[in-house]
Amino acid sequence: MKKGIFLTALFLFVSAGLLNADVLKYSKEIGSIKLNVPEDKILRNYLGIKQKEGQFSIPEIRQGILIVEIFNMYCPHCQHYAPKVNELYTRINARADTKGRVMMLGIGVGNSPFEVNIFRKKYDVAFPLFDDKAYSVANKLEGVLTPHFFGMILDGKGGYRVFYSQNGGFENADEFLNSLLKLTSGIK
Repeated sequence: MKKGIFLTALFLFVSAGLLNADVLKYSKEIGSIKLNVPEDKILRNYLGIKQKEGQFSIPEIRQGILIVEIFNMYCPHCQHYAPKVNELYTRINARADTKGRVMMLGIGVGNSPFEVNIFRKKYDVAFPLFDDKAYSVANKLEGVLTPHFFGMILDGKGGYRVFYSQNGGFENADEFLNSLLKLTSGIK
């Protein structure tokens, strides 16, 4: 009987992405990503970045949960899901249990700062978006298609651990957020 419970739990963790080999691989890769410090003070404050110029790494963002969207301005799926992603950001900031605890950012793989800015304006994106014109992020995250979502949580060692990885978008912002929160409830 105990073996059956263990196998059921193992299946649930694997299907939830908690023991996915890619999830473990991506934790190290995402932690090494360098992004340009946003010029906008509001975005720097949102991320908790103290410096005003240069680069920072994702582990410098010191919030509990971080959702990273990998997108491309020319990706029709990214364009289709942009309103849903914006709704997710709105929902996060409207809830007392997630505001200031769950953060979001997007990385435009293969996109220049100009292209990312066009995407930001066209889809009225309020959370920080970063360019990856040189494909440095894309090269580190081999096999990731756009859009792609990573759920990350502070690991207690000065970095983040990826607990969720999903190619493709989502249909319902509340359901997506609630599923991420459920996944993190048992992570210490």
